[in-house]
Amino acid sequence: MHLLKNYVQQLKRLLAATLMLLWLLGGSSLSCSDAHAHADASVVAVTTGEARTVTDLAGRQVEITTPARSLVGIHSALSLVCYMQLASQVVGVEHEEKDPRQWVGSTGRSYRMANPHLGTLPSIGSRRQIDAEALVALQPDVIFMGWGSAQVADHLQQQTGIPVLIVHNGNLTTQRHLFEQSLDLIATVCDRHERAAQIKEFIHSSLADLRQRSSVSPAPTTVYIGGLNFRVAHGLLGTSRAYPPFVLLQANNIADAIMPPANLVKGRFSIAVENLLKADPEVIFICASGETLVRDDLHHPAFAALRAVRDKRLYRIIPHYYAASPDTVLAETYYIGSILYPEAFADVVIAATADRFYRFFVGQPLYTQMAALFGPFAQINTEDVDTPAL
Repeated sequence: MHLLKNYVQQLKRLLAATLMLLWLLGGSSLSCSDAHAHADASVVAVTTGEARTVTDLAGRQVEITTPARSLVGIHSALSLVCYMQLASQVVGVEHEEKDPRQWVGSTGRSYRMANPHLGTLPSIGSRRQIDAEALVALQPDVIFMGWGSAQVADHLQQQTGIPVLIVHNGNLTTQRHLFEQSLDLIATVCDRHERAAQIKEFIHSSLADLRQRSSVSPAPTTVYIGGLNFRVAHGLLGTSRAYPPFVLLQANNIADAIMPPANLVKGRFSIAVENLLKADPEVIFICASGETLVRDDLHHPAFAALRAVRDKRLYRIIPHYYAASPDTVLAETYYIGSILYPEAFADVVIAATADRFYRFFVGQPLYTQMAALFGPFAQINTEDVDTPAL
């Protein structure tokens, strides 16, 4: 397959050189104006871009012709491509992006909801098994890969003869630099420097605003996030250390003080029951993806005795897919801020604030659709949960 790709590329170069030679040999019979016109056309036909070597986030040196005009994003990279306003240049997607089922497929992720046409594009295999032959047939100028080793990227590049660049979704806290470096790499390859600068400045100003609002006084309460997904769905015990919205708000997350297991999944783990009961957080936020399981957990007498449950201080948040998901993460952070620092966030109308983030990152106001799918940012009504007798 790789030999076929190289053969096609060599054939294209040979054809271009032949056309140039024919133009040079026939140039004496042309008038000056005709000569200039044909010369310009030849330049357009022969010079399609600038060959350059770029370094991806795995430190790989990759030769590529820029600007890239046709793209593929695999292993979560499609979200970054969409934030960079390049969805119209995508030529194929993973099978999961075409799946209309909630969360697993196209529903529930802002970048896909804002770009429904992506679901009509040819499939390039699944996330677990990319189809190299499908990629060769589509001939994208570049493949952006959001997770995977350098060896995996090298192998796919050898299979297809197409440049493969590793990027990273990062997050808005400790891995923000990876997110921004990925934007810069995509900008370099696709000539989108202005958009990358806009995103970085927007995030910078949003985070500065959050710091200013949350620094008026120390976090008044202890907080906890439950119902988080990692590998499989989890109930109340599914939580996270260094949870980005809590970090951005300088909130007192009880999970940060607990020794986690060795097998953390991006900071997420299952807290021991006794640790949760001992910490007894004052406010609990529940990820909507695990809300059904959490409600089941609340039938347990020990969980029903938690003060956040007794005081009705349980609040729903909308789940975010992939690590960064900056639109949903920022919307969630402003909502959590309005609960923890009500005076500092008194001017925040969460629906309008969320739509401001969705519009900026993916071009569509999606909060109403997200709320319809998962439930809105709101206090959770536990009155329909039968509280067992102690």
